[in-house]
Amino acid sequence: MLPVIQQLLDLQDRDQRIISLSKDLKNIPMLQERAKGRLADDEASVTTAQGRVREVELKIKNLELDANTRRNTIGRLKEQQFATRKNEEFRAMGHEIERYEKEISNLEDQELELMDKLEKVKPDLTAAQQALGVTKKSVDSEITELTERAKAIQERVAELTKERTELSANVEPDALAMYNRLLKSKGNSVVVYLDKETCQGCHMKVVLATIQGVREQKEITNCEQCGRVLYQG
Repeated sequence: MLPVIQQLLDLQDRDQRIISLSKDLKNIPMLQERAKGRLADDEASVTTAQGRVREVELKIKNLELDANTRRNTIGRLKEQQFATRKNEEFRAMGHEIERYEKEISNLEDQELELMDKLEKVKPDLTAAQQALGVTKKSVDSEITELTERAKAIQERVAELTKERTELSANVEPDALAMYNRLLKSKGNSVVVYLDKETCQGCHMKVVLATIQGVREQKEITNCEQCGRVLYQG
């Protein structure tokens, strides 16, 4: 194998690893957002459950306020009832008191129903909060791991980039320029194996002259179809 081919293979090895790691690094923010999305779902469940509890509690409070307002009214009517000397007014106030007492009784019945309902919706809130706690712990751990992974990838990419720079310095300028051009157009597969008559880059058969050029190993031989650098063992 030509020394320059081995140099380009070493360079390609670093480039392939840099490209692969860079893709992983690029995906990390998306993975973190996806993890946060799971947390958002559970937070929404807690918010919904809290809304149901608060709705019932508010209705109970309003019923209590309505009942207390009627109790205060009954108190004033009784005071007025005992202050009046007219039987007609006394009886009228008595009817009003009875009406308010019935309304209070109805309000208390409604309040009892709502309290039963409150006891049924509270466990849903507790369950949602517990689920959120479990998910938050998992998501926090996952985000931390992804952050640490990103840092490790960045450090490794920096190491590989340094190695690439050092390797590039030993490659003949024209060969390096050709390699870099192919790297931009062909991706991370620039120097490829010639398997019998087939280029393993484009998977097309090459002509006899190309095969002979690869076997003679006198100079860099390119695939006439895709331009990639060809080599054999």
